[in-house]
Amino acid sequence: MLFHWSIAALVLLEFSSAISFSRFNPGDGAYFHAAYRMHMSAGMALLALSVSSVLWRLSHTYPPLPRDMHTPMRVLATLVLTFLYAFIVAVPLTGWAILSARNSPASILGKFSWPNISHLAHMTYVQRVRFSDLLLPIHSKMSYIGITLVGLHAAASLYHHFWRRDEVLIRMLPRKRIRITSR
Repeated sequence: MLFHWSIAALVLLEFSSAISFSRFNPGDGAYFHAAYRMHMSAGMALLALSVSSVLWRLSHTYPPLPRDMHTPMRVLATLVLTFLYAFIVAVPLTGWAILSARNSPASILGKFSWPNISHLAHMTYVQRVRFSDLLLPIHSKMSYIGITLVGLHAAASLYHHFWRRDEVLIRMLPRKRIRITSR
């Protein structure tokens, strides 16, 4: 649950900060000067959390879907979740590759410098520019596809909660654990 909500918060932060890059010019009063650095820092944190989350998911059983879900819905749920896992790893990974091609290390909260991918950082300047120019639109398009998947995921959880009235959403919400002790 901690992975889920941490990653969800970082994905929303990442997408909103990336959108701000195209909406404001650096000279505008509304421009957030640290947005780019924050985007890079949060992206690297997202990559670390996402890889950890995928490894966790691969080594632990997934909570079962409701028994009364029909096969097409089960297939759709599995596909969306699979694509969401791919999204949370692939987008920050391409961002890391872009930074590496630019020889621009990202720091996490200004403390820890994330290393560049050495092979990309050692290409010639022309190769690095070409690679970065090739990868940036892919990074952006994957982000839009991914945020659409996030929307589908959120809509599905609301559907389960309000229409089907099952426990799918409830089991992912943080809740107080009541500890009963005998006296």
